[in-house]
Amino acid sequence: MSDSSLKKREGNEKRSELAVRSFLQSMNCAQAVVEVYALETDISEETARRIAAAFAAGMGCGEICGAVSGALMVLGLRYGKTKPKDSKADKHTFAKAAEFVAEFRKHHGSLQCSHLLGVDMGTREGVEEARSKGYFKKICPQHVRSAVKILDEIAE
Repeated sequence: MSDSSLKKREGNEKRSELAVRSFLQSMNCAQAVVEVYALETDISEETARRIAAAFAAGMGCGEICGAVSGALMVLGLRYGKTKPKDSKADKHTFAKAAEFVAEFRKHHGSLQCSHLLGVDMGTREGVEEARSKGYFKKICPQHVRSAVKILDEIAE
């Protein structure tokens, strides 16, 4: 492995651990993913946190994992079109999104928060069960770490 690839890999490891640390310190999974890419996507950490705030626990209803939603937001910030009819940017963005989704699904078997945690995150009881069983400290950090690592792997 070359020195530059080793440095990039070390940087990526550090970014994934920063995201996990942020998640464990009170940011939600989507916020933790988006905020570690804030500066490189020309937004502030505060803006990143606000944009991603409503995506925790599968958008609060157990659907798409917040770490996945956050990663897709990052891809939009990186590659999304900014001009009408920019089909090249659309194609590139959707190709990267499909690549991310396929990798995340390959590693975790699902994109759905409730499936990933094995509880109904769309209910207060499910959230409480996840909390009482320690899933937010044991399982969710794995998804945050994985989302960041996959993003870094598919970056150009």
